[in-house]
Amino acid sequence: MFRTSFFFISILIGLSLQAQIQYDNFFLSKTMRFDYNIAGDANGQVVYFEQLREEPYWGGSSTNLVDRFDFGDYRVLIYDVASDQLIYSRGYSDLFFEWQATEEAKSIKRTFYSSVIFPYPRNEIRLELDRRKRNMEWEKIHEQIIQPDSYHVNNDDPPHYKTHKIYNSGAPDQKVDIVILPDGYTKRQMKKFKRDSKRFVGYFFDCAPFDRYADRFNFWMVMAPSEQKGTDIPGKDIWKCTVLNTHFYTFDSERYLTTRDVKSIRDMAGCVPYDQIYILVNTSKYGGGGIYNFYNLCSSNDRQSDKVFTHEFGHAFAALADEYAYEDTPPDQLYDLSVEPFQVNITTLVDFDSKWADMVGAGTPVPTKVSEETKDKIGAFEGAAYVQRKVYRPMYDCKMRSNNTPDFCPVCEKALIEMIEFYSN
Repeated sequence: MFRTSFFFISILIGLSLQAQIQYDNFFLSKTMRFDYNIAGDANGQVVYFEQLREEPYWGGSSTNLVDRFDFGDYRVLIYDVASDQLIYSRGYSDLFFEWQATEEAKSIKRTFYSSVIFPYPRNEIRLELDRRKRNMEWEKIHEQIIQPDSYHVNNDDPPHYKTHKIYNSGAPDQKVDIVILPDGYTKRQMKKFKRDSKRFVGYFFDCAPFDRYADRFNFWMVMAPSEQKGTDIPGKDIWKCTVLNTHFYTFDSERYLTTRDVKSIRDMAGCVPYDQIYILVNTSKYGGGGIYNFYNLCSSNDRQSDKVFTHEFGHAFAALADEYAYEDTPPDQLYDLSVEPFQVNITTLVDFDSKWADMVGAGTPVPTKVSEETKDKIGAFEGAAYVQRKVYRPMYDCKMRSNNTPDFCPVCEKALIEMIEFYSN
């Protein structure tokens, strides 16, 4: 009873805070971009400010300004200096955080470019960047006072690329705006990019729950050609000159398709209003990547690209974890098993009630053994998030586990719907 009362009190407090934040009192209808470099190794990091940039559009919600999900490995907090009020926040993840868990990070230091965006403030603000610790608590890693009328804010014109709105359902601040960016499409292949983009929008709306929420989305394209077609495949000694510098073999994983050229991505995406960035890479090699509130990538010509497209969107849009496991990863190497991870579709069973316990049917045991009786039911199946033991997933199979099913499980679908409503209500 106390737990339920506390939950509803928390919701009421959150709604009260939202009600007090009137967009027009604090923000203009454009974007401020904060670019920074994050450097370090497995033992720590330092943030170095790079630039502030003004961009012409704001694609995010003008109502839901303060994050209520608490997802991501980082979060950005924007405070109005005069009132010391939190007026905007978002969680996100990036490649540096992933790199810190690699063997390389134990022996050398590296620098990664990163970036966050938020509505352009009317008045002086305090920006804070926090990093999530292993025990899921937050620690501050950077703080900075920003004067929005300073001449140090870069106000260059955005790149002069043609843009197209290929799916329109309404005003950007009331919809989920997805911008599709090309990589490895030459000038002669811009028509192919347009056809591919429309094809992938079709894949998107063939997938639940997006098929039921088609009126909540806008899709944009930016026509940005590359010098060469394709992408880098370092493990095969294949190197291409492309506009966004994408590559396979990220962290020695052959199918992990990413890029570290965050500045070029943001510059290109800023040509339109957006909530999510999706990079379509002109290659037939299987692979992709999705990083929460950062970017998505997918190869355009592989026979399983339709499945990969929505799988990666699950990562980047709703912070869904991969539900597959590798053979040799010790669970305590990746997770603090004494706490719950932030991702909604995995659990350590430490506080299962905070996850999907209310969706488990009567008579289904937790943990749940795979059998003919349970394989189509919601339970807690061992093996998820790259480890075989002590981390559990909601169902035997799901789009976040394999390409054998076209569907997200009900737990993942619920998370996606909640995020759609957050951005479009």
